[in-house]
Amino acid sequence: MGKSNRVTIEIAGKKILKHIRDIAKDGVIKKMLPAKTPSKILETSAGEGILALELQASGHDVTITNFAQTGVDGLHEIKLDLNAADYEIENAPFDAIISREVIEHIESVPHTLRMFHKLLAPGGTLILTFPNRLCLRSRFYHFLTGFYRGMPSPINLELPMGEEHINLIGYPEMDYFLRKTGFNIEEVTSSEIKKSDKAWLIFKPLIWLATTFFILLHKKNREGYEKATQAQRKANAFVRDVLLSTPVLCGKDIIIKATREIKKGAPERMRLFLFNYD
Repeated sequence: MGKSNRVTIEIAGKKILKHIRDIAKDGVIKKMLPAKTPSKILETSAGEGILALELQASGHDVTITNFAQTGVDGLHEIKLDLNAADYEIENAPFDAIISREVIEHIESVPHTLRMFHKLLAPGGTLILTFPNRLCLRSRFYHFLTGFYRGMPSPINLELPMGEEHINLIGYPEMDYFLRKTGFNIEEVTSSEIKKSDKAWLIFKPLIWLATTFFILLHKKNREGYEKATQAQRKANAFVRDVLLSTPVLCGKDIIIKATREIKKGAPERMRLFLFNYD
């Protein structure tokens, strides 16, 4: 990545180079965070911790984790393998957890989400970002090659497990995992949509017909795909609306805001929030 794609930002008196793509993504994340300041925030696998430094400078109480500690000055950093069977983090529970381009590198997505649920306060916010394998450009690439944008070919076996995208999953799978591990999905969007990707929207009418039929109408003789109950049809309709949104059809990434259920059996809120890219 060349310097032409980076701009200089100032954090607590220090000048730091930041990629314009990261500025856009972090801007969306900041809007999803709890309104109260200070909030107790955990950012997992935060790397150099640029976003964490920004949040801390704005008054939040921030903790970061990394698989190998980087020694970020001014941040409370914990060495942590997110694949561990169980772990505790001091300062928990947190008001918010940010997992930014991390979940696709994790060996077990459901296990990691259960740990995030454990570390969040009831009603706390989880923000997940991950590559969007279901954008139309990626779907066409998959049709031709069997691979997706974000995982364009087999992973080299000599690389350490998790260094590449070993869990490149689509929105429907992540929706299922989040709800099964005790989260309510509040917002779904993307931070990067190129004009060239919007050209693929010419296929949206056909995609709308096929998606609506298979998600809401098609009958399966398998209990796991039953669409008879009102609750299941409501959940399926939400997934259908997300899949047909411009961010998911055209965006390079997916950003999800989810909240930890306050109590088991509480009514589930489903609201689709999409940024206007027109």
